[in-house]
Amino acid sequence: MATPKFFQQIKNNIQYAMKANHTGVYDSINITDFFRSMVIRRDVFDTDTLYYTYNIQDGERADQVSYKEYGDEQYYWIILQVNGIVDYYNEWPLSNSELEEYANKKYGGVVGAGAVHHYETVETYNSEGVKVLDGGLVVPQDFIFYYADTDTVTLSTSPVAVSNLQYEKNLNEEKSEILLLDKKYLYDYVREWKLYLKTTPGAKSEVDISEVF
Repeated sequence: MATPKFFQQIKNNIQYAMKANHTGVYDSINITDFFRSMVIRRDVFDTDTLYYTYNIQDGERADQVSYKEYGDEQYYWIILQVNGIVDYYNEWPLSNSELEEYANKKYGGVVGAGAVHHYETVETYNSEGVKVLDGGLVVPQDFIFYYADTDTVTLSTSPVAVSNLQYEKNLNEEKSEILLLDKKYLYDYVREWKLYLKTTPGAKSEVDISEVF
C-alpha cells in the first residue's frame, strides 16, 4: 500500500464550517486541505517528450504503477494529477471482476448485463482494401450499409449488438490508457508542487444560510 507522504506535504488547512448560530458565527474545525491539486499548463502538457503512454493492467492501483515505473510507490499522486483524476473510484479503471460485479448490480443481474445496450457499425473494407465504413458508430438495429464493391457488385453490412457489459468494458478500457511523466522530471514536479503549497494560503469553507438557526 502507498505511504501517506502526499498528505504529509500538505501543511495548509481548511477552516471547515460545521454550522453557524443565529448571529452568523461559524463553528468550524481545521482539516487538511486535501482538495489541493496542480493543473499542468496546456502548452507544457502538449510537450510529448515529457510524457509517455501507459496501459493500466487488470487490477493495478496507482501506487503499484508508481512503484513499477518510478521505483517508489509514493508518486501515485503525481500520476493522478497528471491525468486530472480527482474521483479515483470513478475515474480509475476497475478490475475485470469488479467491472462484472458493477455491471450486474447496475443492470439487475447477469441477464440484464448481457442485454443489448446499442448497435454499432462494423469497420468495412472493399475488395481493394479501401475502408468504406468506420466501425463503432451507433446506429439503429435495422441499419444496413450498401456499398459498390465493383462496377457490377453491390455488397452490404449490418451492425452488431453491444451488450450492457461490453459497453461498460469499453468505457473502462478507455480509462486504462493514461499518461505518465518521464522519470527524469519527477524532481522538478515535486519541487513545483512544494512551491505551490508554500505560496498559496489556507482556505475557509462557509455554511449555507439555510443552516443558520
